[in-house]
Amino acid sequence: MAVTAFIEETAQPGHPRSSERRRLRLLLQGAKASGSGIKALVHNISATGLLIEADADMKPGDRIEIALPHAGATSVSIIWASGPLYGCRFDTPVSTATLSAASLRSVATPDAPIEPDAPASTLESFGLRLQRLRLAQGLTQSQIATELGVSEPSISAWEQDKARPKAGRIEALAKLLGVQSADLLGIESRETLRSATERAKAQIAAVAGVSPDRIRITIDL
Repeated sequence: MAVTAFIEETAQPGHPRSSERRRLRLLLQGAKASGSGIKALVHNISATGLLIEADADMKPGDRIEIALPHAGATSVSIIWASGPLYGCRFDTPVSTATLSAASLRSVATPDAPIEPDAPASTLESFGLRLQRLRLAQGLTQSQIATELGVSEPSISAWEQDKARPKAGRIEALAKLLGVQSADLLGIESRETLRSATERAKAQIAAVAGVSPDRIRITIDL
């Protein structure tokens, strides 16, 4: 089976997408042009832009300010939106010092350490599965944390596979995500070609820093 993936990308004048993107999980404060505050979870950042997750009603063309480590209040424009995810472009490229400061600030507090020999039941890790199910429900990490009574860094640690929820929280977490506990844990799950493709598109989009609807996957069986 040959699988070909195409990433549709439109270059922005004066803002080449050649700069390295750093993957992280960093919660920052921001503000809309109207002055209303927002909380933005940064998933990746480069000198020219960043990918954020925010529980805010924004659309392409909107402008916001994000309080970046080292740089302070920084103006960005929303380039694309997909549910709670927003692709943003800096008005002016940020410095290497700012990127390094953001990386250093990206920390997660584990809820329950993962055992080194913990078996993986499927090719999809628990963290990726949790993130996929959460985004499918249109929920933010902050909303999940509030409902479960845990810290937001704990949710981030789960999705990065740095920690796992305690056994007593699995059922409540699955209920929030609209699935069975076994589905959340990946126990005896049989993935369809459609769901596998959608998951692959979401993962490729996150790494590339583009919207999932700009990923095209062609499968020759």
